[in-house]
Amino acid sequence: MEDKITLGKFIQSKRKELGMSQKELAKALYVTESAVSKWERGISYPDITMISGICRTLGISEHELCTASEDYQQRETELMARSYKRFKCGYTVITGACYLAAIIPCFIVNLVNEGRLSWFFILLTSLMLTFSLINVPVLVKHNKGLATLGSSLLSIILLYAAGCIYSGGDWFLMAAVATLLGAAVIFLPFVLRCEPLEKIAGNNKALICMAADTILTFLCVLYGTFKYGNAEDVKGGLITFAVCASIVWMIFLVIRYARVNVFFKSSICSAVCSVFIVAANVLVNVVMNGIELTSKVFSLSVDNEFRINNIVALVFLGCAVVLSVVGVVRNIKRKKTGQD
Repeated sequence: MEDKITLGKFIQSKRKELGMSQKELAKALYVTESAVSKWERGISYPDITMISGICRTLGISEHELCTASEDYQQRETELMARSYKRFKCGYTVITGACYLAAIIPCFIVNLVNEGRLSWFFILLTSLMLTFSLINVPVLVKHNKGLATLGSSLLSIILLYAAGCIYSGGDWFLMAAVATLLGAAVIFLPFVLRCEPLEKIAGNNKALICMAADTILTFLCVLYGTFKYGNAEDVKGGLITFAVCASIVWMIFLVIRYARVNVFFKSSICSAVCSVFIVAANVLVNVVMNGIELTSKVFSLSVDNEFRINNIVALVFLGCAVVLSVVGVVRNIKRKKTGQD
């Protein structure tokens, strides 16, 4: 604490600011009036057990009492915290009143006009989405982003369901899976960094994201081709998905887990692209078009598309060879200079 006189003057000034007499302060602290008088005249210190009571009665912090000075920064922080609480409460009340002002009349109108609830559920789920975006971040204290994303996705899917039922459509599953795919591609890497999930995911965040994206893409392709196409569309979609997913996974595994320098990684990826272009050509022509394998792979008298694809594959293969040579040369130079 500061010296007795400075502390006494500070207690006296705070008491007078509140319009309290020494007798009233003594009564609030359950001490005698003479004890308060001794504090203010700098004759004695308050007992250490009285600190919290003095601070509570005078409306000051313990830091202010111990330093016998105003802590303006702390007071500003407390004022801002109280202002935010008032704003949060008022914001919640006002938006809640707006929601009720929209829900109640629409509920009555829809029920009276149609004798049942129909488009009302579209309004209700739309307001749920609005609530998720503008109220959940204010109301939730921890993991605001995760709570907002989860509630928003749930609201969007319920909105799809309400719209699909009202319109009599059959697009709900496709829209829901496509929305989940978009959310996984954009937000899943950030979701896995949240505290509850980061310990579980560990160093496998990229692998989890790739697996989730692959599964959801497969469901989109499977359901979309099956629902809106024929057997040929399903076969073509699954073949295309298998080829594209395979090359993406191969490149991902090389980049993420191969313990070689960047030139060797690039070389392997180029070689993978070359092999998959040729394999895709053969697979599409054999499975989809029923063309003989031996007549197309090495023949030069083929259609332009097949020939162009083979040329592209050769270009990728050439890049792989060049990158491999550069990687070998780089390793040799590093060994000569004694680098690890």
